[in-house]
Amino acid sequence: MPILLSAILALSFSSCMPRRVRLDRDIPVYLQPGMPSGFEGAIRDCLAIWNREFGTGLRIAGYHEGGQARDGRNTISLGVAAPPSPARRRRDARLEADRLGFTVNWRRGLRIDETDILINISWRVAPRAVLEPEDYCLETLVLHELGHMFGLPHQDREGSLMYPLLEPGRSVLAVDDRMRAEFSRRYY
Repeated sequence: MPILLSAILALSFSSCMPRRVRLDRDIPVYLQPGMPSGFEGAIRDCLAIWNREFGTGLRIAGYHEGGQARDGRNTISLGVAAPPSPARRRRDARLEADRLGFTVNWRRGLRIDETDILINISWRVAPRAVLEPEDYCLETLVLHELGHMFGLPHQDREGSLMYPLLEPGRSVLAVDDRMRAEFSRRYY
């Protein structure tokens, strides 16, 4: 069964979404300490893919408990999700059980100032190197959430990295032309 990858705190229409004033070339990212075996290496690979494709300066700067808090650090954390809320709205800022991941962007005016990414370990999430048919690909999930870190919206094309559903056992690591165009529109 497909699962929603994430939700982003943004306006409903992508053309109205706030954007960064400028693209930072040095973007420190903090990882939650004590991640399962293979997770940190997979996340490092994702940052390298993003840097190569978009010319960003994402780098692991250290470790921090992270979570969903405005604390001045971009974090990638693992968490167990809350049960789904029947009254959930698109802008609700919480990781729920039906989401594999969640990205929250903290803003100052039009500038995305900080981003926290949460990975739902209530689901079977595994690095691509040890992915089994019932596992969700960690790299696909992290790359998708990095897209939201830079304000990219979901795409309606199945097979796109920014498609909002992910099938177990499937990995998507390729950046497509729509993503490049949207990124370019926002930053260049």
